[in-house]
Amino acid sequence: MKMKNETAIITGSTSGIGKELARTFLEEGCKVSNCSRNADKVKKTVEEFKDKFGDSVIGFSCDVSDTKALKNAVQKTVEKFGSVRILMANAGLNRRYGPFNYLTPEEVAEDAKIIIGTNLIGTLNTISAVLPEMIKQKYGRIITLSGGGADRPLENMTLYSASKGGVVTFSKCLALELSQREEDITINIYQPGMLKTNLSKDVKIVSGWKSNEEMDTNIELAFEYMSGDIRKSCLTVIPFVLPENDKNGENFRGFSLFKLIRGAMKMNRMMKKEAKSKK
Repeated sequence: MKMKNETAIITGSTSGIGKELARTFLEEGCKVSNCSRNADKVKKTVEEFKDKFGDSVIGFSCDVSDTKALKNAVQKTVEKFGSVRILMANAGLNRRYGPFNYLTPEEVAEDAKIIIGTNLIGTLNTISAVLPEMIKQKYGRIITLSGGGADRPLENMTLYSASKGGVVTFSKCLALELSQREEDITINIYQPGMLKTNLSKDVKIVSGWKSNEEMDTNIELAFEYMSGDIRKSCLTVIPFVLPENDKNGENFRGFSLFKLIRGAMKMNRMMKKEAKSKK
């Protein structure tokens, strides 16, 4: 077990990438604190994991916008496990998919508050709550999550991409600060890739743009040709949370860029073929 002596807090870990990361860490011997906004989901996830991993898993209902709840989760984790050596700042969401100009000013204001509030400000809040403990113990491994559009222009996901771009920039800036300190604390950025999770399932199509039926077809094609394996993606995180990791402020991918590009090309050919057949 590569993570036998490790302890971790993972936010947004009752479904999708966060839950798979928790499972992966537990299987490698890590003690894990599961955090999520939904108390029922936290309870259900912890009970599920306890059947296999026993006292190595605990959980807390914790909204990343609530600094008091975050500080409490850190305190309780330290009381139970003795430390917080790893932080996976995973909590994130999206609201709508479609062109920015289709959104009303009211929708922009509402979505920006929720998306940027969770993805960017929530990440800042989480790290701010955990970092003092890592400085105290003179050790820590922090991973933030990038996302679509964070490192290159991507249409129809403007607010989400803006939030994730902010996460990447913040992480690189903090890495510079941490590199000048004496403690062994690093922060790196995980880009999971296109994975079939609730993040994509729960997104609404902007009103007046395309029909839900048309978008459902496009999304299914995207998953068929471009999506990766969530298990394999999560395994790429492990080298960056181990004591021997010396990388700081780096992006790393949980997917094959070649496979993604090849899949996108196949998907485009398929869509063009279908468009011609309808004429």
